[in-house]
Amino acid sequence: MKSIKYIGIILLFAVFVLACKDDTKEGTLILHFKPFYDGLPLQTFTVHPFDSPQQLQFTHMSMYISDLRLYDQSSEKNLDDIELVNISFDNAQAAEAGYTMTLTNVPAANYSGIRFGIGVPPDLNQMKPADFPSSSPLSKTGYYWQAWLSYIFMKTEGNLDSLGNGTFDTGFALHSGSDALFRSLDGPIPLVIEDGKETILNIAIDYKKLLAGVDIKSNPQNHTPQDTAEIVKIVNNLSTAITLFQ
Repeated sequence: MKSIKYIGIILLFAVFVLACKDDTKEGTLILHFKPFYDGLPLQTFTVHPFDSPQQLQFTHMSMYISDLRLYDQSSEKNLDDIELVNISFDNAQAAEAGYTMTLTNVPAANYSGIRFGIGVPPDLNQMKPADFPSSSPLSKTGYYWQAWLSYIFMKTEGNLDSLGNGTFDTGFALHSGSDALFRSLDGPIPLVIEDGKETILNIAIDYKKLLAGVDIKSNPQNHTPQDTAEIVKIVNNLSTAITLFQ
């Protein structure tokens, strides 16, 4: 008789667990990171006007997105610690689609907005690629700068036609890094996550706005930790260069 009672208790417990699981309401949030230049989808090796008569073309754009959270009036929901987002696309269709980040098991609720960092948070930036498994986005040695003792938070690379004569005579590589250049952005936008459904959010990065006021001709690269004047302009432009829409 004892064994029958024990089986009954186990069955009741299993039913309770399943009932609790069924009560959990979760949805999926899909983020599309899209590069633009002056409002149009940005593809690599396409010529764009810059600081007249200069022209430029981009060859690579990427950044770390970290500490991604949804929030409402009373709480926050952590969604993802860090991901490397590469938005270098060589055709307009891919640029329009953007880089897709899919976040599953998001608690169903009405949210007021989204927060995320551009770069590697200070606690993780104290570490090195060797400290992480190969599956981690922080294991990439090409995104660590030993001279700075920092990860490279964001890469913006391309070629500049400094005279406006059709000859791209200057290659540029503008890289941000170090704790002082980590930026956390707050995007207030109503987001409804429904049980079993997908919600899409587009995150547009306009590189014309991102490079506003930056003197690429005089400072095409930053090589030392003290050489940050133009990079500071870029990271300070992030809040106006990034917009959210559904």
